[in-house]
Amino acid sequence: MKNPFKYGEVVIGEDFADRQKELEELVRDLRDGQRIFLISPRRYGKTSLIMNALMKLKEEGLSTIYLDLYKAPSLRQFLEQYASQIAQAAESKLEKAVKVVREILPGIRPNISIAPDGTPSISIDYVVQDQELWKLQEEVYNTPEKLAARKGRQFVVVFDEFQEIANLDGEKIEKAMRASFQHHKRVAYLFAGSKRHLIYDMISDQNRAFYKMGKVMALPKIPREEFSQFLQDRFKKGNFTLENGVMEDILEVTEEYPYNTQFLCHAIWNFCLEEKVVKREAVDTVLNKILERESPIFLALWDGLSVHQRQVLQAIATGGGEKVFSKDFLQQYHLGALSSVQTSIRLLRRKDLLDKEGNIFCITDVFFKEWVKRKMV
Repeated sequence: MKNPFKYGEVVIGEDFADRQKELEELVRDLRDGQRIFLISPRRYGKTSLIMNALMKLKEEGLSTIYLDLYKAPSLRQFLEQYASQIAQAAESKLEKAVKVVREILPGIRPNISIAPDGTPSISIDYVVQDQELWKLQEEVYNTPEKLAARKGRQFVVVFDEFQEIANLDGEKIEKAMRASFQHHKRVAYLFAGSKRHLIYDMISDQNRAFYKMGKVMALPKIPREEFSQFLQDRFKKGNFTLENGVMEDILEVTEEYPYNTQFLCHAIWNFCLEEKVVKREAVDTVLNKILERESPIFLALWDGLSVHQRQVLQAIATGGGEKVFSKDFLQQYHLGALSSVQTSIRLLRRKDLLDKEGNIFCITDVFFKEWVKRKMV
């Protein structure tokens, strides 16, 4: 049997860890044409959840469009990629898709291109100057609604890592999007983001265009009991025997982050493959091997931090991230002035090394947290 624990990739079908409740809610809301803001920390399986929802919606006959904004570093590239995805969602045959786009968007030039692996796709060339791209936005944003009416079927559009729109003159784009999207009746929109404070700022500030524009869906951790059963079933299918307490140890060290948990279980499977018995000491042994392997990456991160940022991470790694601005916390870990701690935390959040859950600050990568505790304290 192949190693069943997947990490670092989108997983669908039976490999997707149990999020049945969230999956059903997302499919239902998108089917109903809602606008949704899906907010999730990194490594929670957000993109896998989205892809499983889109797969189900496609099976129901809806046209789906997925766009990852990490892959669109400029407004031109964003519009090109969006128009390309719209075209391919409109028609299964590329020749027909090109024809449709030429009719609806005369300002662009769609072409069929061949990827290095031989896969055909549509590439988009704009025949307008950069300063005219802002005028072209409205046409592109309204195209899914036009196609939905023309085809007589509903469209679903997903913007993943939507907070990256801020790097493209975000507030101006948000206004252009809202001006179009608020009139769409046949298109559902999902705006997903992993930098939660940026998405929350976007939808909670009454001066921003997306203020109260749609439903907010915050992705929680998978309930420990459900996640534990999912993982145990994977080991049992491979005829592994788990010592009592093993799964609790795994979930404790990974803090139930799906990515890190699957990563650790994948490594434990390989480590214990010969005897097919997972003892509790194997968890720590494998974790140490992972930390040694990742050490060069973590060291590079560490070298890029100021001395005070390192001190803050050390304090949070060892003492937890609760009441970090309290006098007792500052004195216990010799962090100096409150203003310095506030600045370091703001910069660490900007570097995506820290996040906040409720009133508790947490290190976003639990392996990095363990590395700091074991190597840097």
